[in-house]
Order: sequence, then structure tokens, then C-alpha cells
Amino acid sequence: MTASSAASRPATTASSRPTAPATGSGPARQGSEIRRTDWPNALIRNLEFCGESDDAVRFRNGSNGFDIPCKILPGGARPVYAEFLVEEPANAPSTEDALILVELGNPDAARQQALVPVQLGYRNDPLWARPVIKGDAPSATGDRVMTFTSYRVLSDDKVEATVRRLDGRTETRRWRMIDFAGNWERV
Repeated sequence: MTASSAASRPATTASSRPTAPATGSGPARQGSEIRRTDWPNALIRNLEFCGESDDAVRFRNGSNGFDIPCKILPGGARPVYAEFLVEEPANAPSTEDALILVELGNPDAARQQALVPVQLGYRNDPLWARPVIKGDAPSATGDRVMTFTSYRVLSDDKVEATVRRLDGRTETRRWRMIDFAGNWERV
């Protein structure tokens, strides 16, 4: 199991710096494909949260480069690795899943963050986003944003995150997968 830590910033700044301790089911495999992923330059399919019309989002140096950017692992966030997604087919060669943070929007405007479950593709080449866990919508003026300050996958495959709400207070939230399509509900 791995953990990373960094200081978090207030919700009104450009990004948070989440702590992302990984808890999962079994020892980490250092040689796995997903752990070798170049996240700042990743190609992720089915990531509709970023609002792109293509079926894939290509990140370059941590951003998709659009006028309203989608940023991967903003503010020094780190991926969390665990086996927590339902793999189809059941015998797919996917060896691990990851939970990553993405942020949509410009630093001085309304932004929204989401936790994105990612799994390896069937042939270990593309990365596939599953349904995301969205943060709260920003304030009407865009000056206050909910941020994920830490997140992890629990041993029962639930996702737990500490969030800084729009009012500046922090709270712990949990989600569980509710169907085989990978949709999440807060518990």
C-alpha cells in the first residue's frame, strides 16, 4: 500500500493538494501497466466529465489544452491504485484500477472537481474512465469551489474522500458502486 501527502489549499484557490493513501485488497504490484502510466500525458477514453465531443481525452502536460481546460491530477494530486471496479469480461487482463482527480474549469472562474475511476483496456493499451464521482457544483459566482483534499479506496471497494465544502468546512464522504455500469451513490 502506498500513500502520499501534501498540504491542502483553501477551496477558493486554484487547486487542492490531496493526500491519496491507497488501501485495497492485497499487495501492490509494482510492475503493473497502470502504475507505469504517464498520467500528465494520458489518453483516457469515455471521460465525459471533461466535456469533449471525442470519445477520448488526451492530456498533455496535465491539461487537455482547451479554453476551458480539464486538468488531470491538479495541484500535485496522486492516483490511488486498487482493485475495485467490476471488470468486463471477467477474465479481462486488467491487473489494477486507479482513482484519479480531475478538475474542469479555469482557476479564476467556476471549476468543478471529480474523482475518476480508471481501468486498463482489454489489451492493456487504452485507459477507460468509468462513471465519475462529481464534487459539488461551484457557487453561482464561481468564487467558491468544493475540493477533494484526500481520497482512497476502502477494502470494501467504497471510495472515501475528505472534501472542503463551499463554506470552507471539511467533511468525510463515502460512495459505493450501485450497478455493474459503475454508477456511484453517496452513502
